[in-house]
Amino acid sequence: MKLIICGTGRITDELLKRMGESWEITLIEKQESRLSPFAQRFPNIVRVMAEDASSPVVLEKAGLADQDAVLAMTNDDDVNLAIARFARGADIKTVVAVVRDPEKIPEFQELNIWTISITTDAARKVYQFLKDPRIRIIGLGEGEGELLEMVVGRKDVSSLANIPSWQDPEWQVAGIIRKNSLLFPDTLISVKEGDRLLILGKAELYNTFSRRLAENPLHFPRTYGQHMILGVSDDASLDITELLNEAFYLAQGTHIEKIKITCETPIPDIEEAVSRWSESLEIEMVDGEGSLKKRTTKLANEIEAGIVIIPHTQRSFPGTLMENPLIKLAASLPCPLLLSRFTDPYERLLVPFNRSLASQRALEIAMDLAAQLTAEVSVIIVVEPAYLRGDAAASGQWEQETLKQVRELSRVHKIEVQEIICKGNPVKEIAAAAIDFQLLVMGRQNGDTGFFSTGVPGMVVDRTPCSILLVS
Repeated sequence: MKLIICGTGRITDELLKRMGESWEITLIEKQESRLSPFAQRFPNIVRVMAEDASSPVVLEKAGLADQDAVLAMTNDDDVNLAIARFARGADIKTVVAVVRDPEKIPEFQELNIWTISITTDAARKVYQFLKDPRIRIIGLGEGEGELLEMVVGRKDVSSLANIPSWQDPEWQVAGIIRKNSLLFPDTLISVKEGDRLLILGKAELYNTFSRRLAENPLHFPRTYGQHMILGVSDDASLDITELLNEAFYLAQGTHIEKIKITCETPIPDIEEAVSRWSESLEIEMVDGEGSLKKRTTKLANEIEAGIVIIPHTQRSFPGTLMENPLIKLAASLPCPLLLSRFTDPYERLLVPFNRSLASQRALEIAMDLAAQLTAEVSVIIVVEPAYLRGDAAASGQWEQETLKQVRELSRVHKIEVQEIICKGNPVKEIAAAAIDFQLLVMGRQNGDTGFFSTGVPGMVVDRTPCSILLVS
């Protein structure tokens, strides 16, 4: 293959490192001092010329008509354009030009020249990284197309699970790289964490693809993982059937893939009770050692657990003076904890809201659940007495700012939220309101709740009559 390269910059240097002996290269560079190192390092350079490559006379002397390809890679766009024009005039089929000023690209495109836009490519990559470091964009076809490469994270799996079957006029799945192997859509079962997803589409692919992802939001509990862990205590009064019914109701409504059940002590006939659900759900009985809390914590940290469910146990009065162990358990888990009180189906969800990050997460999860289970969501805002907040004006301002935040979250997630405003003790008001609901979704604040604590979540858990989802 015969090739003329015009320019001796770093791109030329990197290119020559990759080219083998089958290439016969003529290197043209105006500054003679820059030619010598190249001729010495690369044996496939058969000729060097210290002349102006934009001159048709120089190109003719270099044997332009006999070349297979011409590369215009000087630091001057006008020089590169002139080289490209003369190469096209000589009917050279393969002509490549480096372009530094994006405004010049149309002039090269008129000649049907394949261009490398250094400025545009660099800006696009930097901007793309700032928007989403997981994604890389490669421009194709003079900017008409793009190839998007996305590293699939844990929280992306559920949203992208069925992507090979998605249909879109702007893009399509080209393949997935999994453990250094390229898989094509017709051979894919599902997308996995760590996959590199390849999407081929038109220009501005990132924006188009992002809009499609927004139409397929991540759903709780799959944002945490694909598995449900159900812990069954040795409480003799426990109604196993009711516990299983609530767990399986939630699993089917939220498309959980697998359920792992662990029992604190052997329970006769539990496998028979589970069997009627096994056709629609993948269920596994898991043995273990230690208390139920230790078992569920160990399991949750070993697998991709989306939610842990255990039956709620009522504490004695002396026990209520200590830190609530259920709150402590929730803090140790990598996913939310559901305390079952057998109040399914969840038709009405209640969320205590106080503007904390934990309460925001709880409200977002409740709205997500409501969309999946066709349920209603209510927010309860408890305004404490004025003497605790300083004055009545401060309490009024806090209430208005809290309502504003709730309404903004409702608008963003497109879920209608009912508002309950109460004044008084948060524990009493929340517990009283929860009588009319099937599920309380409550954010758990970080922090120590020690002996004789006044921690609201622990006391709410003790007094609430419905099932409770604790979100950390």
